[in-house]
Amino acid sequence: MMRVIFICTGNICRSPVAEALLRAKWKQFGYDGLVVSSMGIHGLDHQEASKFAQEVCGENSIYISEHRSRKLDIPELESADFIFSMEKVQKEFLKLFFPKFDDKSFLLGAWPEKETRKSDVKDPMGSALKIYKQVYKVIDKHIDRIIPVLREFYC
Repeated sequence: MMRVIFICTGNICRSPVAEALLRAKWKQFGYDGLVVSSMGIHGLDHQEASKFAQEVCGENSIYISEHRSRKLDIPELESADFIFSMEKVQKEFLKLFFPKFDDKSFLLGAWPEKETRKSDVKDPMGSALKIYKQVYKVIDKHIDRIIPVLREFYC
């Protein structure tokens, strides 16, 4: 069983979108053996996904209305195979406070390649719906890109 966790700031925009997309696409390909979740480094527990994140996902037949934000769960992070952050600042936060996770922490926008200054998935919080749609497309492309690589690790 492979365990993947997505991390963002509040766990109400990007990481729940990534979680839902990976889960749906993994299943769509007929794969099994995946546990996927998301958390926020500064999130409040039990908050709904942002209205625009829910709207953009719904437009793409991905539903996150049941999502509730979560703070970092250390035992769950310990059991993860991959921890994907949306921005370098989140990856650095994990490295600073939880260095034992460094070998399995990556930027979604870079892995498995080298990180660049363009590797961050920008935070749409407080932005217009148009920005959420752009961020959704970015996350969707990254999920499509990493699925074959994750399958190599899993098989």
